[in-house]
Amino acid sequence: MPINTDPFAGKVVLLCGATGTLGSALARHLLQRGSRLGIAVRRPWQVAKVVETYGPTRTLVGHVPSQDGEAAAGFVKGVADALGPISAFLCTAGTRRDAPIGKDPAGELAELLEANLLAGCNLARAVVGPMRRRRTGSLVFVGSGEVGAGGTGSVGFLTAKAALHEYVRALACELADTGVRAAAVLPTTLDTPANRQRLPAADPRGWQPVEQVVEALLDCAFGPPPPGPLLRLPGQG
Repeated sequence: MPINTDPFAGKVVLLCGATGTLGSALARHLLQRGSRLGIAVRRPWQVAKVVETYGPTRTLVGHVPSQDGEAAAGFVKGVADALGPISAFLCTAGTRRDAPIGKDPAGELAELLEANLLAGCNLARAVVGPMRRRRTGSLVFVGSGEVGAGGTGSVGFLTAKAALHEYVRALACELADTGVRAAAVLPTTLDTPANRQRLPAADPRGWQPVEQVVEALLDCAFGPPPPGPLLRLPGQG
């Protein structure tokens, strides 16, 4: 029987955000290369949908509310028991809504913080303990290359991503010398159907392909340590 020499074969990855365009591309890439996935979703109805999308082979899907620490800890233990020790946590979870300040719906900032920050932090908190005990692992998030540049109608989104960036900086500092790394990939505009619909007048030639971001996430998680906790992709300013 031939031996699978792919470096991703057999790796156990905890994934948050697999229902989105970037997360689904990442999940398919990892499954095609032989990885095993624990996929956390924020809403109960998403469990059956994700199982149907990726199948039951080499996957475990669970409902983990964004601020439920017990659910996160239970799911992380379940993944480790069923699939093996978790090598990496990859978080592509997030959402974007654009509206001028004062015209954005009440409570929208809290929703953006929950999707872009709290969902990933809750799972990171649960998985970091086992990683520290084994002195190996990685926690990789998706930030935004737009943070720091401002943006009309993007106050809530940029605030949530800026908070995520600072969380990753602090996490990387706290985990120094533990064998566990923390980083965030900072894409600008992804070339997705949703963004083409959101920005019909924009020129997408300078946008970043989803595949480029997938590769950057995997490099951060499994390649040589990145130069810093926040990684801007080639071609960005």
